[in-house]
Amino acid sequence: MPLADRIVDLSTRPIPLRTLFFRRLFQRWPLGAYLTRLRGGAVNRPHYGWCMYHAAEMAKALGHKAVTILELGVAGGNGLVCLCEHREEIQKLLGIEIVVVGFDTGAGLPPSRDVRDLLYCWPTGSFKMDRGALEKRIAGRAQLVIGDVAKTVASWIPRPEAPIGAIMFDLDFYSSTVDALPLLTKANVLPRVWCYFDDIYGYSENCYTERIGVREAIREFGVAVERDILSDHLSPAFTFKGLQPEAWHEHIYLYHRFSHPDYNICLSRDERHELRLTA
Repeated sequence: MPLADRIVDLSTRPIPLRTLFFRRLFQRWPLGAYLTRLRGGAVNRPHYGWCMYHAAEMAKALGHKAVTILELGVAGGNGLVCLCEHREEIQKLLGIEIVVVGFDTGAGLPPSRDVRDLLYCWPTGSFKMDRGALEKRIAGRAQLVIGDVAKTVASWIPRPEAPIGAIMFDLDFYSSTVDALPLLTKANVLPRVWCYFDDIYGYSENCYTERIGVREAIREFGVAVERDILSDHLSPAFTFKGLQPEAWHEHIYLYHRFSHPDYNICLSRDERHELRLTA
């Protein structure tokens, strides 16, 4: 992009240029507490950190010693490496083990079996992985599950002591997302699972609508699972204490398992339960 166009682009964004500058600065040279930087968007992929932090916080409050965080659609591996970075910060902050697992074919997007997969955006074979290089980067910090997601999701189970707490969905295809959503129906999950769906908003060439791609997979899952629903997380909640509204807020969903035995255990702080008359 020419310099003049870049200046116009940056100076006319909803987020002030000053904010973008300091976010990039604090990403490169972390200053202050992790949670403060996370809330301010001054971390790499704040949506990954947001989902992981709140899942780990819930797991700890319910008495779990560990929690599992998944990325579906690893591709080159930048997202999985980012999860590992957040993992290190959050483990130190909360004192709970975080198990990070990535699912991918290892060979790029699989052959499509449905016209709603949006092949006009992503042809088969896109986003191949350099598996050897990635495994070196994540050694001891994350696991890879390689294969057709329809088969790997069905056979894989989380460790007994580490329920699923958050899932980052980045599979692009409608059909692959349909195959992956049953992860939410596994027995060992938290009562509420944080979900990030990458491919529900995009550029004009994506031509996203409600009945194609990932959006349609989400809709069908919500209809099929009846009481255990996938519900959109209300993005204005992020701005409750003056936080900057972000595009990624609209990508965050929460899966509620109403039948979970821990569903109605109160996890809020005690001071929220009193409203005293002020002077």
